[in-house]
Amino acid sequence: MPYKLLMFTCYGGCATGVAAAKACIRLWEENPGEKVKIGCLPAVIVPGKFNEIMKSEKRILIDACGVRCGGKLFEREGMPIDRYIELTSALGLRKAKELPSQELEEAVYKTIRKEAQALLGQDV
Repeated sequence: MPYKLLMFTCYGGCATGVAAAKACIRLWEENPGEKVKIGCLPAVIVPGKFNEIMKSEKRILIDACGVRCGGKLFEREGMPIDRYIELTSALGLRKAKELPSQELEEAVYKTIRKEAQALLGQDV
């Protein structure tokens, strides 16, 4: 059975990256089973993984900052995505190389959750 939503995030070494990682884990925990899963971003370049990743119904990619590492990787490999979020732009923040505050974690979670809901057409 394909996943309904496969989430990819850069897990970057900055506040928004750490918050995105936590948000994706939280969404996966809230949606057990085959509904929502986290995909391995580096696996996009692994031969044979493309077809496996494409089995998911929807894909979302979250980049922590304007460097857009994940976006560039997906573009290079020709991997289509249904939704893309670059968090520092979406939240009007500067990249901060520190751990996120609780407030930032919640803002990032709500941002990703909203996009996941839109993709799935339901509450997530």
